[in-house]
Amino acid sequence: MFQDFEVKPMFEGQTHERHQFTLNIEGHSYQGIYHEEEIQWFHPHPQNTLEEDIFTGVESKVSDLMANQVQSFEVKPMFEGQVHERQQFTLNVDGDNYQGIFHDGEIQWFHPLPKNKLEEDVLEDIELNVSDLIKD
Repeated sequence: MFQDFEVKPMFEGQTHERHQFTLNIEGHSYQGIYHEEEIQWFHPHPQNTLEEDIFTGVESKVSDLMANQVQSFEVKPMFEGQVHERQQFTLNVDGDNYQGIFHDGEIQWFHPLPKNKLEEDVLEDIELNVSDLIKD
C-alpha cells in the first residue's frame, strides 16, 4: 500500500502537540497531521489522486500505525526478481527500531525481538499492519 512512513512530533510538550507524518505511495509523497484520532492531509490531498477504496485503506493503516505509536516504517525488496524474493522492513515503535523479513505471509524478526519489549496485543496489531502494508 505505501512504502515509507515517518512521524515527527510537532509542538512537543505543549498543548498543541501533534504528529506530522509522511508516506510514499507509488512514488508520490503525501503528508499530514494526526491529532485526536483524525488525519488532516496537506496538499496534494491523496483523495484527489487515489481511488476511493485505496484512499480509505491508506487512512485506516495510518490510523492503525499511529494508534500503535509506530514512528517510521520502511520496506525494501531483497533478492528482487529471484525465486527467493523477500521484503525486508524496518519500523520504529516508541523510539525502538525493529527489523524483519516478510515472506509467504510470515514475519521473521531480527534481534532485538519486539516481543521482549512490547505487549502481546500491541505486537499482534503491529504484525497485522505490517502484513497488510506489505501485501498491498
